[in-house]
Amino acid sequence: MCDEGGPLPAAQILLYPNTDLTLSCPSTRSKATGWGLATDDVAWGAEQWVPDPSRRADPEVSPLHAGDLGGLPPTVVVTAEHDPLRDEGDAYAARPAAANVAVRHRCEAGMVHGFLTLDTLSPAAAAAGERVFADVTDMLGHSR
Repeated sequence: MCDEGGPLPAAQILLYPNTDLTLSCPSTRSKATGWGLATDDVAWGAEQWVPDPSRRADPEVSPLHAGDLGGLPPTVVVTAEHDPLRDEGDAYAARPAAANVAVRHRCEAGMVHGFLTLDTLSPAAAAAGERVFADVTDMLGHSR
């Protein structure tokens, strides 16, 4: 990650991120079905991307398992209340913040994974999207 010595982006923008391919966080069970994105579908994707289950906790594919997240660029993390990936995204947001990285984190109440694509169907999703875009705009403005 940031210890490889290469240049970093101006900001890290993570929207309902999958940061733990072990799928061990509680929301992968409590929000496993019925909310649009099913945990079984996430597991299938993890199996395709990282076929060897023993590698799924490797920080190179699951940044939640990284030892030190200090030195990352300013970060925006937005999770959704009804998303099997919610808990790992929330946990990830806390990690760089604890390492003194500027982090803006919000869990959007009532939202599902992919809510940004629902803006024409749901005024609540559209409003949540506007908050995301405002956070990103503000973060990029402060990172210059």
